[in-house]
Amino acid sequence: MFECVVLGPTLATMPSPVTEYLQDIVESVRDHDSGHRADYIDVLKHADPDKLGLALCTADGQLYAVGDCDYKFSIQSISKPFVYALALDMYGPDEVHAHVGVEPSGEAFNALSLDDEGRPANPLINAGAITVNQLIGGPDIPVEQRSEKLRAYFSRLAGRELSIDQRVFESEKATADRNKAFAHMLREAGTISDDAHEAVASYIAQCAILATVKDLAVMAATLANAGIQPVTGERIVSAEAARLAQAVMVSAGMYDASGRWMVNVGIPAKSGVAGGLIGTLPGQLGIASLSPRLDKQGNSVRGVKIFRELSSSMGLNLLSSNFYFAPGIRRIERRDDAEIVELQGMITFTSAERILRGLSERRLTSTNLILDVSGVTAFNKAGRDLIKDGLMQYRDEGYNISIYDPDHTLSDYEFADGTTAQAIRDFTASFSVPATREEVYEAITKPKTWWDERVEGDAAEQGSEFHYSDDDRYVGFSVKEADDGKRIVWDVEPTDNPKEDHEWDDTSLIFDIEEDESGKTKVNFTHRGMRPHDSGYEEIAKEWRERIAKGLQPLIRRREENSTDS
Repeated sequence: MFECVVLGPTLATMPSPVTEYLQDIVESVRDHDSGHRADYIDVLKHADPDKLGLALCTADGQLYAVGDCDYKFSIQSISKPFVYALALDMYGPDEVHAHVGVEPSGEAFNALSLDDEGRPANPLINAGAITVNQLIGGPDIPVEQRSEKLRAYFSRLAGRELSIDQRVFESEKATADRNKAFAHMLREAGTISDDAHEAVASYIAQCAILATVKDLAVMAATLANAGIQPVTGERIVSAEAARLAQAVMVSAGMYDASGRWMVNVGIPAKSGVAGGLIGTLPGQLGIASLSPRLDKQGNSVRGVKIFRELSSSMGLNLLSSNFYFAPGIRRIERRDDAEIVELQGMITFTSAERILRGLSERRLTSTNLILDVSGVTAFNKAGRDLIKDGLMQYRDEGYNISIYDPDHTLSDYEFADGTTAQAIRDFTASFSVPATREEVYEAITKPKTWWDERVEGDAAEQGSEFHYSDDDRYVGFSVKEADDGKRIVWDVEPTDNPKEDHEWDDTSLIFDIEEDESGKTKVNFTHRGMRPHDSGYEEIAKEWRERIAKGLQPLIRRREENSTDS
């Protein structure tokens, strides 16, 4: 089995789990052999039906590819949104849309759908694509010159020189009667002015450009990246043209199956009858697949299955509620003998890919790796699985992996092989006292009596505030929870005080109180956000142990004894 693996501008030291994910998806559809090749074009009729490839390019130029990723095939109708984007930049939306509409036709790609003004319904059906093709270079440009302009344009999109397959070009011209009929009707309606046969010839040349799935993924990523080619960094089309091209891909990219496609897959896409299929996720990535067998709509059977799997298992769905992009790595720093990787935001497949790539490109100086996910709002399934698979690879390379997850956002730390990562906990302490829950609660909510006499304010009522201050530091608190007799939560609040102790930033003090059957009350104390990998952890942990042992526990016992004596 042939596998093509591509790394981006910087070589990673370890294989990416993204490549394994793509390979698994390709293998999951390999045995599906339904559908037929495009038998009305002789070259495509004899194409190898078993070719199967998949590529993904991120908006910052990282390229992953598996399967037959270097196999060249004609891009066919995949060319249409790109030529539409070029025309938009050359003439502006108003002029282009005077010649072609933007509405879904609800019909097959080779149906003639004209509106009341004689315009084709959209630029992605054949009649619309012929019309848009004629705008490139103006009406008087020879076929060869227009074709060369488009070939050079597609080469810039791909980041390498592409060519026109003359065999495909001649084969399509020989069976282009329907497209020639469209061109005659468009010419009669005044939509195009070129000779009808020449108009079709330059359109066919556009479709006969040869590319690989790697090329197409980069081209799709260019649209997703607001018109900037992610590998070369060149702006190919404007952000507005890229946006409009993707908008039409949403409504008409899969022809009369476009509605079902967006419901079931949710990826702006465009298919070609040679078996190619591209998709974009704006701001994130471009995808391309190849499999020559087509369904009755002219879309690749296995390509459609691949995209469905990308959408469902990897969360790549434009319409998903968790579809947005945020930087995944907040910072990476070395503390003592460990590398601390702090994550933030929503972790999707795309952000997880960037996180793992960022780690692979960094020279880690310690074999102790701590992943801090306390700043993560949520993981979707694809993001969670990719992060865990990446951590498992680091573990297999000899790293000691630990996870700090105080809110259990990651949900579990089990790797795919059944082993688990070590969990790091906040500072905690537990003790039991022979007192009622109410007595314990009352004692805790008066920190001036057990913590320090310099505590000022109300620590008992929800919404109230108090603070601790000495000659060297100041810490302010707000009472977030005050569930009488059960739970107390004090959040550390930022202030403008110049003595503010920033080692307490973003932390909370939590007291969970429960009474057991023997009449004793157990207190579970957590300093949430005070992590073992923080620089001041040991000193603060020592202070808490002393406060609890010398201040709080004796205070509660004295209160219980006084209550008993009375």
